[in-house]
Amino acid sequence: MEHPSVSIGRVEVAVVCEGYGPMPLEDEFPGTPVDWDAVRAAHGWMFHDEDSWAWHVHAFVLRTPPGVVMVDAGVSPFPPYAPWAIHTPIDDALAAAGVEPAEVRLVVHTHLHADHSGGAVIDGQPRYPNARHVVHPADWEHFANADDREDYVARHAMEVLDERGVLDLNPEDREVWPGIRVVHSPGHTPGHRSIVLVDGTETLLLTGDLLHTPPQVARPEALSSHDEEPELACRSRVGLIGQAREGAWRVAVTHFARPFGMVGAQGWVESDG
Repeated sequence: MEHPSVSIGRVEVAVVCEGYGPMPLEDEFPGTPVDWDAVRAAHGWMFHDEDSWAWHVHAFVLRTPPGVVMVDAGVSPFPPYAPWAIHTPIDDALAAAGVEPAEVRLVVHTHLHADHSGGAVIDGQPRYPNARHVVHPADWEHFANADDREDYVARHAMEVLDERGVLDLNPEDREVWPGIRVVHSPGHTPGHRSIVLVDGTETLLLTGDLLHTPPQVARPEALSSHDEEPELACRSRVGLIGQAREGAWRVAVTHFARPFGMVGAQGWVESDG
């Protein structure tokens, strides 16, 4: 699936979309009632059918003046957590986004779940051979004892990169590339990060898994079934969504069917690009 790119100052931001799988709406917001009919009226694109939403798998390509940066690395060649309804192999998705793996100079991992980092290594070799990979050490430690296959595979991919000396485990919130800053936003995982891109007067927040569905934008304090530490994730979400609203930042969301938008007074406002 192809999505239009956006421009943030001089930076082109393109979407690498591997497709989507249906996720059940049931228990998406434990303890918080959701009027799904109202959500459907406002954001009908988010739904797969009456009982499930379309969980997209996106990475983002940032074409900056000094070079190409990726936010997350994709899931392929490993299966997603839900069966694909539509699937584009990652090499095809990269080509559709206009990027060659060899031109990527930096990969910033929002966290180490397989749908964000599993595509970093293929057949024991880095998929992005000239890239440095940025990972928060709290996720490195957390996933050392991963007990399900997907997360074990993602951890193994990071070990391959570590053996090659291209894994950056600096824990600080900092600029990792000109105009690109990592911000620790824990709760989904211990080392989860969001990314803030600034060029000129424009700002883009790349949320990682701070968000999964549009109702979280209007209710960032609501607990999510996807987070390992739900209350901590709420605090991270409330803080960054509030900054995005106050600063009129553009926002890019990994798992939204329409990944670009803004935080409006009533919640998510999607855009085509």
